[in-house]
Amino acid sequence: MAEQTRRNKWYSIYLINKKVFFLSKLVIGGCLLSYIISSAFGGWMRDIIFVVLLIALIVSWDAILRKVVSRPVHEISEAAQRMADLDFSQPCKIHTNDELGTLANNLNKTARNLTHALEQRKDLADTLSHELKTPLGVIRAYSEGLGEATPEQEESYRQTIIEETEKMAEMINDLLDLSALEAGSTSLSVESFDLVELVEAIAGREFIDSRTTYFELSYSLPEQPIFVIADQKRMRQVLHNFMSNAKKFVTDSGKIHIELTTLKDNAHFLIYNDGPNVSSDSWNKFQRSKGGENKSGSGLGLTIAAQILTMHQADFGFNNRTAGVEFYFSLPIDNKQ
Repeated sequence: MAEQTRRNKWYSIYLINKKVFFLSKLVIGGCLLSYIISSAFGGWMRDIIFVVLLIALIVSWDAILRKVVSRPVHEISEAAQRMADLDFSQPCKIHTNDELGTLANNLNKTARNLTHALEQRKDLADTLSHELKTPLGVIRAYSEGLGEATPEQEESYRQTIIEETEKMAEMINDLLDLSALEAGSTSLSVESFDLVELVEAIAGREFIDSRTTYFELSYSLPEQPIFVIADQKRMRQVLHNFMSNAKKFVTDSGKIHIELTTLKDNAHFLIYNDGPNVSSDSWNKFQRSKGGENKSGSGLGLTIAAQILTMHQADFGFNNRTAGVEFYFSLPIDNKQ
């Protein structure tokens, strides 16, 4: 298939070098034709006609080269200069089927990606400033109140300051982790491990050992181990983020259900919680479902989980139900175990 593509590209007349090749042959043919036409005349008339035809041929050749090469190159150069000045308002208007057209399309694609990246960077800076403003305000207020607090109040104030500091530290650590994942500077350490055991361990820490009893927990896990091929440390992080998200947004006296099944050659994990429906924006930074404005957390859990699952090339997503939402992912089973 690749060989056929290269062959088709070789025979294509839309490439710049092919255009120049055929145009040069047309010029040679035009020179011969001019000579033949001028030969029909005699004396000084033959020379004049030959010169006139050559001038017309040269002017035509210059106009064609200007249209085929010079003008597109100039347009691309101006577009590149605008991009260098961070001006992405005007796309490159070259729509040919040759290398210059491909270059123009790549420039336009780069401009769109850079525009999106700059918008994300601005949104991240604005959102991060907003997210850090609240705990910083609380810390300042309680720190100022320590001077006039009673001994009983001092302990409460200190505890509040510690909790808000931990929130900021968690947010910063999550941001650093997400930045490393998105930049590709973190690699996966793939191994074979028992997903059932890992789910039980994380669920025990998140739900069973938790002092909160405002929800009803149920689960359906296989009795036999299911070995999957993935990065165990990162999948531990994904499970923790999914489960903590379910606990964070479950309604009072609502249900949380954990399920692990096998489907063909994949292990399929699912967690459901009664609560508000979500949208595709839930995978974005600092997005929280309705009703979670006052919940704790950095707002980056689902974003980090999505990035990790994407690195694993895993199938993942969510389904909104009548009374809640379920998140899921699938991993390949290690059939050698």
